[in-house]
Amino acid sequence: MEKLVSMIEKILGERQKRKFFSGLNESMERYCAIYKAKDGKWYMDLAQDEYEDYDRATTYGPFPSEDAAEKYLDNFSNPGGWTSDDSGKRPVPKKSPNGSKVVSPRSSSSHTSSFGRFRRQW
Repeated sequence: MEKLVSMIEKILGERQKRKFFSGLNESMERYCAIYKAKDGKWYMDLAQDEYEDYDRATTYGPFPSEDAAEKYLDNFSNPGGWTSDDSGKRPVPKKSPNGSKVVSPRSSSSHTSSFGRFRRQW
């Protein structure tokens, strides 16, 4: 990664490098959190669209592990990063922050998302 940043800096210069990377960070930014609840299982809150916050997030779970929740995230376009909490202190979610039901990963296995002109279905 350091080599890539160094190459970009040499090509673009420091000022353009900051602009380049800030654009990358803004492209798909939306709320995403993966956390361990008091039941020892993992859950993911994910906003459905770019630039949406916690209030617009749907909860998915339970997952047996943090890795399983991260892998399930592959069913969606990249949120631009996420927070992770392994403390196990959060309550078991009864509903999503947006008010909808918690979505079981098994019941949503044929999630469809759009990538430019192409559509993929899982």
